[in-house]
Amino acid sequence: MSATRTERLLNLLTLLLNTRRPISLREIREHEEFNAYQTGDPKSGERAFERDKAALIELGVPLRWIPPEDEDDDDGLGGYVIDRNRYFLPELGLKPAELALLSIAGAAAAALEGFPGRATVIRALAKLGFDVDETGTFASLAHAPLRDGHMVEQIGAHLQILHDAVAHRLTLALGYRARIGELTQRQVDPYGLYYRQGVWYLVGHCHLRNAERTFHLGRCENVELAYPDRRTAQFDVPGDFNLSAHVHARPWEMPQHPPFKVVIRLAERLVPAIVEIFGRRAIVKASEKGTTVELLVSNRSALILAVLPHGAAAEVIEPSDVRAEIREVYERLVRHYDGSKLLRQEVSA
Repeated sequence: MSATRTERLLNLLTLLLNTRRPISLREIREHEEFNAYQTGDPKSGERAFERDKAALIELGVPLRWIPPEDEDDDDGLGGYVIDRNRYFLPELGLKPAELALLSIAGAAAAALEGFPGRATVIRALAKLGFDVDETGTFASLAHAPLRDGHMVEQIGAHLQILHDAVAHRLTLALGYRARIGELTQRQVDPYGLYYRQGVWYLVGHCHLRNAERTFHLGRCENVELAYPDRRTAQFDVPGDFNLSAHVHARPWEMPQHPPFKVVIRLAERLVPAIVEIFGRRAIVKASEKGTTVELLVSNRSALILAVLPHGAAAEVIEPSDVRAEIREVYERLVRHYDGSKLLRQEVSA
């Protein structure tokens, strides 16, 4: 868009916002800054105005036409108005506690060097009246830096590409290294990004697996656009996709296979920490034999990694194949550490 047209759009927006009644194209033409509408051929000027009007509407300006007979048109001439109630944001009216929480969340995002919306967050917090200095640092607010060893610069560069791909629905090409070290090349339709506990995650449709998958950015070897010469949308995000469900998901709930039920018997010392360890979706049952939790698992490996640190205090009862796999892991550890007494106790439990 040329500088001349940008200036004309701003002038048109200002004129419409400063009038309390519908204003017609004839009246708009009387202003010297709109000489693009003052052409020898009236139709040519009308087309220029229609293009500018469409541009404002595309930018989200609630511009509408009031016909002459409308009750909102006191002069009976008809014209254009901007719905001021829809254009101007209402006062937020946030309470001090709400402002504090918002500042903490914003500061956490702004503290990440690679966060793609960092500059926007800083400007938004400044508008809300928070104490932001020229360097964009926040006094006495929480920060959420990337964890050590996550190759901050590389992830920061990846985030710029990912943010663009999510916003414009562009398919990605990435090399992804699984927990076991296997590197695979993937094409992914990115649905959303989220940050949790020091880690960035990408959620999208994996073409290789032909299913929705969650990717740990720290294990992405390279991230680039699959079709860099094409900038039009290359996929549609499913209507039922909900990013917040992924944000709150536990590792064993991240989809890798069809979900199945796992039952775990807990030692009494773990019962007070059930929500912290297994989340609010865990189904807790108490009986004479003790307390159990039922989990819906769609990532078997993640569940095993989550259960292992608790040893005999978190015993998988069913299914039998998961129980057998955990036992096999313990036996390998026993052999590796040459029969540690503690590990022998865990295996025999």
